[in-house]
Amino acid sequence: MFQQVDKYLKNQLERIVFIELKENTPMKNEQYKMLKGIPVPILVNELAEIVKKQETEQTISLAAMARAMILLLGLDNQFKYIQEYKDFLYAFDAHIEDYIVYEGLKAADQKEFYTALIYFRALMLFNEENINGLFNYARCCQDIAYQSQERDVEQDFSNEAHQALELLVEQHPDFALGYYHLGFYYANQRLFKKAQLTWEKALKLQIDEEKEREILVQLDSLKNHIQYEEGYSLILNNEPKRGLEKLIPLEEKHAEWWNLLFFIGLGYRQLNQYDQAIEYFLKILRINPTQVDTLNELGICYGSLQDYINAEKYLKKALQFKPDDSEILCNLGMVYMEQGNLKSAREVFEQSIRENPEDEITIMCLAKLKSME
Repeated sequence: MFQQVDKYLKNQLERIVFIELKENTPMKNEQYKMLKGIPVPILVNELAEIVKKQETEQTISLAAMARAMILLLGLDNQFKYIQEYKDFLYAFDAHIEDYIVYEGLKAADQKEFYTALIYFRALMLFNEENINGLFNYARCCQDIAYQSQERDVEQDFSNEAHQALELLVEQHPDFALGYYHLGFYYANQRLFKKAQLTWEKALKLQIDEEKEREILVQLDSLKNHIQYEEGYSLILNNEPKRGLEKLIPLEEKHAEWWNLLFFIGLGYRQLNQYDQAIEYFLKILRINPTQVDTLNELGICYGSLQDYINAEKYLKKALQFKPDDSEILCNLGMVYMEQGNLKSAREVFEQSIRENPEDEITIMCLAKLKSME
Protein backbone atom coordinates (compact mmCIF):
# COMPACT_ATOMS: atom_id res chain seq x y z
CA MET A 1 0.00 0.00 0.00
CA PHE A 2 1.09 3.58 -0.72
CA GLN A 3 3.76 2.64 -3.27
CA GLN A 4 2.45 4.66 -6.21
CA VAL A 5 4.74 7.62 -5.48
CA ASP A 6 7.86 5.68 -4.46
CA LYS A 7 9.50 6.42 -7.81
CA TYR A 8 9.43 10.14 -7.03
CA LEU A 9 11.28 9.65 -3.74
CA LYS A 10 14.18 7.40 -4.78
CA ASN A 11 16.53 10.30 -5.39
CA GLN A 12 16.02 11.40 -1.78
CA LEU A 13 18.09 8.40 -0.67
CA GLU A 14 21.12 10.27 -1.98
CA ARG A 15 20.80 12.51 1.09
CA ILE A 16 21.86 9.60 3.31
CA VAL A 17 25.13 7.71 3.80
CA PHE A 18 26.00 4.97 6.28
CA ILE A 19 28.67 4.55 8.91
CA GLU A 20 29.25 1.52 11.10
CA LEU A 21 29.98 1.52 14.80
CA LYS A 22 32.50 -1.31 15.21
CA GLU A 23 32.13 -3.76 18.06
CA ASN A 24 35.31 -2.49 19.75
CA THR A 25 34.39 1.18 19.48
CA PRO A 26 34.34 2.76 22.98
CA MET A 27 30.88 4.17 23.80
CA LYS A 28 30.12 6.79 26.42
CA ASN A 29 26.36 6.59 25.90
CA GLU A 30 24.51 3.32 26.42
CA GLN A 31 22.16 4.10 23.54
CA TYR A 32 25.07 3.97 21.09
CA LYS A 33 25.60 0.34 22.05
CA MET A 34 22.23 -0.59 20.52
CA LEU A 35 23.69 0.30 17.14
CA LYS A 36 26.96 -1.65 17.28
CA GLY A 37 27.51 -3.86 14.28
CA ILE A 38 24.75 -2.42 12.09
CA PRO A 39 24.94 0.38 9.51
CA VAL A 40 23.97 3.73 10.97
CA PRO A 41 22.56 6.39 8.63
CA ILE A 42 23.70 10.00 8.69
CA LEU A 43 22.64 12.87 6.47
CA VAL A 44 25.28 13.75 3.87
CA ASN A 45 25.31 17.43 4.76
CA GLU A 46 25.76 16.70 8.48
CA LEU A 47 28.58 14.23 7.82
CA ALA A 48 30.26 16.82 5.60
CA GLU A 49 30.24 19.28 8.49
CA ILE A 50 31.87 16.72 10.77
CA VAL A 51 34.57 15.95 8.19
CA LYS A 52 35.12 19.65 7.66
CA LYS A 53 35.76 20.08 11.37
CA GLN A 54 38.00 16.96 11.35
CA GLU A 55 35.91 15.29 14.02
CA THR A 56 35.52 11.55 14.61
CA GLU A 57 32.49 9.32 14.35
CA GLN A 58 32.12 9.53 18.13
CA THR A 59 31.12 13.17 17.74
CA ILE A 60 28.12 12.20 15.63
CA SER A 61 25.22 12.98 17.93
CA LEU A 62 22.34 10.68 18.71
CA ALA A 63 20.04 13.38 17.35
CA ALA A 64 21.86 13.34 13.99
CA MET A 65 21.49 9.57 13.80
CA ALA A 66 17.82 9.84 14.74
CA ARG A 67 17.10 12.41 12.03
CA ALA A 68 18.67 10.22 9.35
CA MET A 69 16.90 7.09 10.59
CA ILE A 70 13.52 8.79 10.44
CA LEU A 71 14.08 9.93 6.87
CA LEU A 72 15.42 6.53 5.83
CA LEU A 73 12.38 4.75 7.27
CA GLY A 74 10.14 7.21 5.44
CA LEU A 75 11.90 6.37 2.18
CA ASP A 76 12.31 2.61 2.47
CA ASN A 77 9.75 0.59 4.42
CA GLN A 78 11.55 -2.64 3.45
CA PHE A 79 14.89 -1.68 4.99
CA LYS A 80 16.64 -4.54 6.77
CA TYR A 81 17.12 -2.80 10.12
CA ILE A 82 13.71 -1.18 10.55
CA GLN A 83 13.03 -2.79 13.92
CA GLU A 84 16.49 -1.96 15.29
CA TYR A 85 16.07 1.67 14.24
CA LYS A 86 12.59 1.86 15.76
CA ASP A 87 13.85 0.40 19.04
CA PHE A 88 16.69 2.92 19.09
CA LEU A 89 14.42 5.87 18.30
CA TYR A 90 11.87 5.01 20.99
CA ALA A 91 14.75 4.62 23.47
CA PHE A 92 16.22 7.92 22.32
CA ASP A 93 12.92 9.75 22.80
CA ALA A 94 9.74 8.21 24.16
CA HIS A 95 7.86 11.00 22.36
CA ILE A 96 9.56 10.40 19.02
CA GLU A 97 6.21 10.29 17.21
CA ASP A 98 5.42 13.84 18.36
CA TYR A 99 8.84 14.94 17.12
CA ILE A 100 8.17 13.42 13.69
CA VAL A 101 4.82 15.22 13.49
CA TYR A 102 6.51 18.50 14.45
CA GLU A 103 9.25 18.15 11.83
CA GLY A 104 6.77 17.10 9.17
CA LEU A 105 4.46 20.04 9.82
CA LYS A 106 7.43 22.42 9.90
CA ALA A 107 8.58 21.18 6.49
CA ALA A 108 5.05 21.51 5.10
CA ASP A 109 4.79 25.08 6.42
CA GLN A 110 8.01 25.84 4.54
CA LYS A 111 6.47 24.32 1.37
CA GLU A 112 8.99 21.46 1.46
CA PHE A 113 6.25 18.97 0.73
CA TYR A 114 8.44 16.04 -0.31
CA THR A 115 10.40 16.25 2.94
CA ALA A 116 7.17 16.56 4.91
CA LEU A 117 5.72 13.57 3.09
CA ILE A 118 8.77 11.47 4.02
CA TYR A 119 8.33 12.32 7.70
CA PHE A 120 4.68 11.29 7.66
CA ARG A 121 5.47 8.07 5.79
CA ALA A 122 7.93 7.30 8.57
CA LEU A 123 5.27 8.02 11.18
CA MET A 124 2.90 5.55 9.51
CA LEU A 125 5.66 2.94 9.71
CA PHE A 126 6.21 3.70 13.39
CA ASN A 127 2.56 3.59 14.34
CA GLU A 128 -0.11 2.92 11.74
CA GLU A 129 -2.80 3.92 14.25
CA ASN A 130 -1.37 7.43 14.68
CA ILE A 131 -3.95 9.53 12.82
CA ASN A 132 -1.43 12.33 12.23
CA GLY A 133 0.64 10.13 9.94
CA LEU A 134 -2.10 9.04 7.56
CA PHE A 135 -3.94 12.38 7.53
CA ASN A 136 -0.89 14.54 6.94
CA TYR A 137 0.51 12.10 4.40
CA ALA A 138 -2.69 12.55 2.41
CA ARG A 139 -2.42 16.34 2.79
CA CYS A 140 1.16 16.35 1.48
CA CYS A 141 0.14 14.24 -1.51
CA GLN A 142 -2.64 16.74 -2.24
CA ASP A 143 -0.21 19.66 -2.00
CA ILE A 144 2.31 18.03 -4.34
CA ALA A 145 -0.43 17.16 -6.84
CA TYR A 146 -1.79 20.71 -6.71
CA GLN A 147 1.54 22.43 -7.34
CA SER A 148 2.84 20.01 -9.98
CA GLN A 149 2.93 21.07 -13.62
CA GLU A 150 3.39 17.47 -14.80
CA ARG A 151 0.25 15.48 -15.52
CA ASP A 152 1.67 12.10 -14.43
CA VAL A 153 2.95 13.50 -11.13
CA GLU A 154 -0.34 15.23 -10.46
CA GLN A 155 -2.31 12.06 -11.19
CA ASP A 156 -0.10 9.76 -9.12
CA PHE A 157 -0.09 11.97 -6.04
CA SER A 158 -3.80 12.70 -6.35
CA ASN A 159 -4.53 8.96 -6.47
CA GLU A 160 -2.23 8.40 -3.49
CA ALA A 161 -4.06 11.10 -1.52
CA HIS A 162 -7.38 9.49 -2.38
CA GLN A 163 -6.19 6.07 -1.23
CA ALA A 164 -4.91 7.53 2.04
CA LEU A 165 -8.11 9.49 2.72
CA GLU A 166 -10.30 6.46 2.01
CA LEU A 167 -8.27 4.43 4.49
CA LEU A 168 -8.35 7.31 6.97
CA VAL A 169 -12.15 7.54 7.13
CA GLU A 170 -12.37 3.75 7.25
CA GLN A 171 -10.03 3.55 10.25
CA HIS A 172 -11.27 6.77 11.88
CA PRO A 173 -14.95 7.10 10.91
CA ASP A 174 -15.50 9.99 13.34
CA PHE A 175 -12.69 12.17 11.96
CA ALA A 176 -14.48 15.05 10.24
CA LEU A 177 -11.40 16.50 8.50
CA GLY A 178 -10.94 13.24 6.61
CA TYR A 179 -14.38 13.59 5.04
CA TYR A 180 -13.77 17.30 4.39
CA HIS A 181 -10.69 16.63 2.24
CA LEU A 182 -12.13 13.48 0.66
CA GLY A 183 -15.13 15.52 -0.49
CA PHE A 184 -12.84 17.85 -2.42
CA TYR A 185 -11.18 14.89 -4.10
CA TYR A 186 -14.55 13.60 -5.31
CA ALA A 187 -15.64 17.06 -6.48
CA ASN A 188 -12.41 17.46 -8.48
CA GLN A 189 -13.04 14.05 -10.05
CA ARG A 190 -16.57 15.23 -10.95
CA LEU A 191 -18.10 12.59 -8.67
CA PHE A 192 -20.55 15.13 -7.39
CA LYS A 193 -22.98 12.85 -5.58
CA LYS A 194 -20.14 11.18 -3.70
CA ALA A 195 -18.78 14.62 -2.82
CA GLN A 196 -22.19 15.63 -1.49
CA LEU A 197 -22.57 12.52 0.68
CA THR A 198 -19.01 12.82 1.97
CA TRP A 199 -19.36 16.50 2.90
CA GLU A 200 -22.71 15.83 4.57
CA LYS A 201 -20.94 13.24 6.72
CA ALA A 202 -18.37 15.88 7.71
CA LEU A 203 -21.17 18.26 8.71
CA LYS A 204 -22.81 15.60 10.89
CA LEU A 205 -19.50 15.18 12.72
CA GLN A 206 -19.51 18.88 13.66
CA ILE A 207 -16.53 20.22 11.78
CA ASP A 208 -15.25 23.70 12.74
CA GLU A 209 -17.34 26.72 11.70
CA GLU A 210 -15.02 27.98 8.97
CA LYS A 211 -14.91 24.64 7.19
CA GLU A 212 -18.64 24.16 7.74
CA ARG A 213 -19.31 27.41 5.88
CA GLU A 214 -16.95 26.32 3.11
CA ILE A 215 -18.72 22.98 2.74
CA LEU A 216 -22.14 24.68 2.59
CA VAL A 217 -20.90 26.99 -0.18
CA GLN A 218 -19.50 24.02 -2.10
CA LEU A 219 -22.71 22.03 -1.71
CA ASP A 220 -24.76 24.94 -2.99
CA SER A 221 -22.53 25.28 -6.06
CA LEU A 222 -22.81 21.55 -6.74
CA LYS A 223 -26.61 21.33 -6.71
CA ASN A 224 -26.98 21.36 -10.48
CA HIS A 225 -24.04 18.98 -10.96
CA ILE A 226 -25.56 16.56 -8.45
CA GLN A 227 -28.96 16.76 -10.14
CA TYR A 228 -27.27 16.07 -13.48
CA GLU A 229 -25.41 13.08 -12.05
CA GLU A 230 -28.61 11.68 -10.55
CA GLY A 231 -30.41 12.20 -13.85
CA TYR A 232 -27.91 10.52 -16.14
CA SER A 233 -27.56 7.63 -13.68
CA LEU A 234 -31.31 7.04 -14.01
CA ILE A 235 -31.03 7.17 -17.81
CA LEU A 236 -28.19 4.63 -17.75
CA ASN A 237 -30.32 2.42 -15.50
CA ASN A 238 -33.13 2.49 -18.09
CA GLU A 239 -35.39 4.79 -16.08
CA PRO A 240 -35.81 7.49 -18.75
CA LYS A 241 -38.92 9.17 -17.35
CA ARG A 242 -37.37 9.76 -13.94
CA GLY A 243 -34.07 10.70 -15.54
CA LEU A 244 -35.66 13.31 -17.80
CA GLU A 245 -37.48 14.82 -14.83
CA LYS A 246 -34.05 15.52 -13.33
CA LEU A 247 -32.31 16.63 -16.51
CA ILE A 248 -34.75 18.78 -18.49
CA PRO A 249 -34.99 21.56 -15.82
CA LEU A 250 -31.20 22.00 -16.05
CA GLU A 251 -31.24 22.89 -19.74
CA GLU A 252 -32.37 26.48 -19.17
CA LYS A 253 -29.20 27.33 -17.21
CA HIS A 254 -26.83 24.90 -18.89
CA ALA A 255 -27.77 24.77 -22.55
CA GLU A 256 -24.05 24.64 -23.38
CA TRP A 257 -23.52 21.34 -21.53
CA TRP A 258 -23.44 18.99 -24.50
CA ASN A 259 -23.31 15.97 -22.20
CA LEU A 260 -26.55 17.15 -20.53
CA LEU A 261 -28.18 17.42 -23.96
CA PHE A 262 -26.85 13.97 -24.84
CA PHE A 263 -28.51 12.24 -21.90
CA ILE A 264 -31.77 14.10 -22.51
CA GLY A 265 -31.63 12.87 -26.10
CA LEU A 266 -30.80 9.37 -24.93
CA GLY A 267 -33.75 9.44 -22.52
CA TYR A 268 -36.13 10.40 -25.31
CA ARG A 269 -34.66 7.70 -27.53
CA GLN A 270 -35.28 5.12 -24.78
CA LEU A 271 -38.91 6.28 -24.72
CA ASN A 272 -39.08 5.83 -28.51
CA GLN A 273 -39.66 9.57 -28.90
CA TYR A 274 -37.21 9.80 -31.76
CA ASP A 275 -38.11 13.25 -33.07
CA GLN A 276 -37.41 14.84 -29.67
CA ALA A 277 -34.21 12.80 -29.36
CA ILE A 278 -33.02 13.97 -32.78
CA GLU A 279 -33.69 17.58 -31.80
CA TYR A 280 -31.32 17.29 -28.83
CA PHE A 281 -28.65 15.37 -30.70
CA LEU A 282 -28.60 18.01 -33.43
CA LYS A 283 -28.14 20.68 -30.75
CA ILE A 284 -25.01 18.85 -29.65
CA LEU A 285 -23.54 18.89 -33.15
CA ARG A 286 -23.88 22.66 -33.20
CA ILE A 287 -21.68 22.70 -30.08
CA ASN A 288 -19.41 19.76 -30.91
CA PRO A 289 -19.69 18.69 -34.57
CA THR A 290 -17.41 15.66 -34.19
CA GLN A 291 -19.04 14.08 -31.13
CA VAL A 292 -19.02 10.44 -32.27
CA ASP A 293 -21.56 9.02 -29.81
CA THR A 294 -24.02 11.70 -30.89
CA LEU A 295 -23.51 10.87 -34.57
CA ASN A 296 -24.13 7.21 -33.76
CA GLU A 297 -27.29 8.05 -31.81
CA LEU A 298 -28.60 10.11 -34.72
CA GLY A 299 -28.04 7.12 -36.97
CA ILE A 300 -30.05 4.93 -34.58
CA CYS A 301 -32.89 7.45 -34.31
CA TYR A 302 -33.19 8.04 -38.05
CA GLY A 303 -33.02 4.30 -38.64
CA SER A 304 -35.85 3.77 -36.15
CA LEU A 305 -37.91 6.32 -38.13
CA GLN A 306 -37.04 4.41 -41.33
CA ASP A 307 -35.20 7.47 -42.64
CA TYR A 308 -32.36 5.32 -43.90
CA ILE A 309 -30.71 8.05 -45.97
CA ASN A 310 -30.03 10.21 -42.89
CA ALA A 311 -29.25 7.13 -40.80
CA GLU A 312 -26.55 6.09 -43.28
CA LYS A 313 -25.26 9.67 -43.49
CA TYR A 314 -24.65 10.07 -39.75
CA LEU A 315 -23.30 6.56 -39.19
CA LYS A 316 -20.79 6.99 -42.01
CA LYS A 317 -19.76 10.31 -40.53
CA ALA A 318 -19.25 8.64 -37.14
CA LEU A 319 -17.03 6.04 -38.80
CA GLN A 320 -14.83 8.81 -40.19
CA PHE A 321 -13.70 9.43 -36.62
CA LYS A 322 -13.89 5.84 -35.28
CA PRO A 323 -13.54 3.55 -38.31
CA ASP A 324 -13.03 0.39 -36.23
CA ASP A 325 -15.96 0.84 -33.83
CA SER A 326 -17.89 -2.44 -33.92
CA GLU A 327 -21.11 -0.91 -32.57
CA ILE A 328 -21.26 1.80 -35.24
CA LEU A 329 -20.41 -0.75 -37.93
CA CYS A 330 -23.19 -3.02 -36.71
CA ASN A 331 -25.69 -0.15 -36.74
CA LEU A 332 -24.70 0.73 -40.31
CA GLY A 333 -25.05 -2.93 -41.29
CA MET A 334 -28.61 -2.97 -39.94
CA VAL A 335 -29.43 0.13 -42.00
CA TYR A 336 -28.10 -1.57 -45.14
CA MET A 337 -30.06 -4.71 -44.31
CA GLU A 338 -33.28 -2.73 -43.93
CA GLN A 339 -32.59 -1.07 -47.29
CA GLY A 340 -32.13 -4.47 -48.89
CA ASN A 341 -28.46 -3.77 -49.62
CA LEU A 342 -27.37 -7.18 -48.39
CA LYS A 343 -23.91 -7.12 -49.93
CA SER A 344 -22.92 -3.91 -48.11
CA ALA A 345 -24.59 -5.21 -44.95
CA ARG A 346 -22.43 -8.34 -44.99
CA GLU A 347 -19.27 -6.31 -45.56
CA VAL A 348 -19.78 -4.09 -42.52
CA PHE A 349 -21.11 -6.92 -40.31
CA GLU A 350 -18.00 -8.96 -41.09
CA GLN A 351 -15.80 -5.97 -40.33
CA SER A 352 -17.69 -5.48 -37.06
CA ILE A 353 -17.22 -9.12 -36.04
CA ARG A 354 -13.50 -8.89 -36.80
CA GLU A 355 -13.26 -5.96 -34.42
CA ASN A 356 -15.36 -7.67 -31.73
CA PRO A 357 -15.81 -11.42 -32.30
CA GLU A 358 -18.07 -11.75 -29.23
CA ASP A 359 -20.56 -9.01 -30.14
CA GLU A 360 -23.88 -10.81 -29.69
CA ILE A 361 -25.89 -8.26 -31.67
CA THR A 362 -23.61 -8.53 -34.69
CA ILE A 363 -23.75 -12.33 -34.46
CA MET A 364 -27.57 -12.19 -34.44
CA CYS A 365 -27.58 -9.77 -37.37
CA LEU A 366 -25.31 -12.05 -39.40
CA ALA A 367 -27.65 -14.96 -38.71
CA LYS A 368 -30.64 -12.91 -39.85
CA LEU A 369 -28.73 -11.72 -42.92
CA LYS A 370 -27.92 -15.31 -43.87
CA SER A 371 -31.62 -16.18 -43.82
CA MET A 372 -32.32 -13.25 -46.15
CA GLU A 373 -29.63 -14.05 -48.71
